[in-house]
Amino acid sequence: MPLRRPIPSVLCAVAALSLLAAGTGSPAIASPARSLGADTAKSHPTKRGCRPARGRISVGGSCGWVGVLRFDLSGGSRPSRAVLRLSAAGSGGAALRVRVRGRRASVRRRVGRAGTLAIDVSRMLPRAPGKVVITVTSRSRRTIRLVRDGRRAPRLEISAAFAPGDRGTARPGVTVPSAPVRAPDAPALGPGHGKVWIDAGELAARPMSGPAWAAVKAAADGPLGAASIADQDSDHDVRTLAVALVFARTGTASYRTRAAQAIAAAIGTEAGGRTLALGRNLASYVIAADLIDLGQADAALDARFRAWLDEVRTRPLEGRTLISTHEDRPNNWGTMAGASRIAAALYLGDASDLTRAATVLRGYLGDRSAYAGFSFGELSWQADPLRPVGINPTGVTRAGLDIGGALPDDMRRGCAFTVAPCHTGYAWEALQGVLVQAELLSRHGYPAFGWGDSAVLRAALFLRRLDVLYGDWWAVGDDTWQPWVVNHAYGSALPATTPARHGKILGWTDWVYGP
Repeated sequence: MPLRRPIPSVLCAVAALSLLAAGTGSPAIASPARSLGADTAKSHPTKRGCRPARGRISVGGSCGWVGVLRFDLSGGSRPSRAVLRLSAAGSGGAALRVRVRGRRASVRRRVGRAGTLAIDVSRMLPRAPGKVVITVTSRSRRTIRLVRDGRRAPRLEISAAFAPGDRGTARPGVTVPSAPVRAPDAPALGPGHGKVWIDAGELAARPMSGPAWAAVKAAADGPLGAASIADQDSDHDVRTLAVALVFARTGTASYRTRAAQAIAAAIGTEAGGRTLALGRNLASYVIAADLIDLGQADAALDARFRAWLDEVRTRPLEGRTLISTHEDRPNNWGTMAGASRIAAALYLGDASDLTRAATVLRGYLGDRSAYAGFSFGELSWQADPLRPVGINPTGVTRAGLDIGGALPDDMRRGCAFTVAPCHTGYAWEALQGVLVQAELLSRHGYPAFGWGDSAVLRAALFLRRLDVLYGDWWAVGDDTWQPWVVNHAYGSALPATTPARHGKILGWTDWVYGP
C-alpha cells in the first residue's frame, strides 16, 4: 500500500533517484528539476518470525531485511543517467547492495561518514523503465533503518541535459556558486602580525560576548583532557589553542599558565602514533605557544619546546616523517602534515623549510612545475590522469559534472568517479590542512590563496556545488570552522554557522573572523 504521508523519525533516510537526460547537438540548457514521490517504499524480511515495523524501511540485520523502493517512470524511455541516493543516519561504514529488480547487475557501496550514499544505477535500468523496483540489501549484522521524513521523503528528480562545461542542475530554488570574487593573487584580509597565525593586537577588536566567544571561553575554562599527540582524534591541542586565544584577548595570567602547562604535557606524546596524528595535533600547540609568547612566559620550557619541535619534524613514525608525508601524500595525510610543518617552520624561524613547504603546497594546488613529487592513488577523479594534482583545475567537466576544484585523491576514497559521487568526508578533512597551510603562508608574504587560480576557493565551491546538486556535502561537525576562513580569505559569502565546532587541526575561527 502506498505511503501517503511522511513518517517522522530521528533516524531518517532518503532514496532519491536523479534522472538526467542526455543532450545532443547544441549545448542544452538545464531546466528546473521535477520531483516525483516514490510510489511505494517498504521492507520485507528473509527469515521467518520477523515482522516489519509500521512506517519503517529496514535493511540487513538478523532478519535479513530487504528494502523495496518503487518509482513510476512510465511513459518515457530509459534516461541516460539515474542516481539512487540513500541516507541512513548512524550507519556510516555499513555496506549496502543495490539492485534494480529484473536486472542481473548490482552495485555494492559503503555508507559514507555522514550516513549518505549515492549510486549510479543508469546501466541497470531497462530500455522502457515503466515502474522501476529498486531493492536495497545488506549483510550487516545490525539493522540499517531507512525511514522517511517530511523533508527527505523518497523522491524522483528529473531534469534536462548537461551540456559540456555546465555545472549541473541545482535543486529548485538553490543557486550553484561559481566564480571567485577576488583577484587570484590578492592577499588574505587582515593585518596578520603574529609570528605564526595571529596576535593579541588583532584579537583586541574581537567581541567578548556572543555564541562564538562563549564557545571559546567554555573550552578554555573546561577540561582539556589528556595530552596525546599519538591519538589522531585528540582534542587537547585545539582546546589548548582556545586557552591561548582567551589569554591573548583578556591578558589574564591564569590562562597563560594553563596553556603553557598544556603545551609542556604534549611534548613527547607523539610516541607510538602516526604522522597523520602528528600532523593533526601539532599546529595548534605551536600557534598556542606563539599566542602566549612562551619564551617570555617560561624560557626554559620554550627552549625544550623548540628543541623537541625541531626534532619531531624529521622523526620517523611508522616509516614516515612529518616532512616526507607532506611531500609524498596528496591527501588528508599530506595536507595535515604540511600545515604542522609550516607552523613549526614559522615558530622556529626556519626560512629554508618554510620556502620548501610553500613550494610543495603550490604543486599540490596545481603548479606541477613547482612540485610534482606526490604519490597518487586511483586516478579517475583527476582532470588529467597523466598530470595529477591535489586540486583539479577549473573548467573540467566529466559525464556532465563539473569536477573543477575537486580534491581527486580524497574524492576517490568515497569511490571511483561516478555521478552522483559516493559521499566521503575525506575531501573536507584534507581541506582542513590545505586551509591552515594557505592561511599561515598568506600571513607571511606568500599569496597562497591565489595559487592554482584560487584553488582553495575552488575546492570549497566544488563541495558547495555537490551540496546544491545532491545534498549533505557542505561542512558539518568538525569541518564547520572552515567556511569562516574561506570567506575571510576571499571575501566570499559561503554558508557559515556559529558557534562553529573546532576542527582536527584548528578552530574558533567564527570568533576570530566572525562579524
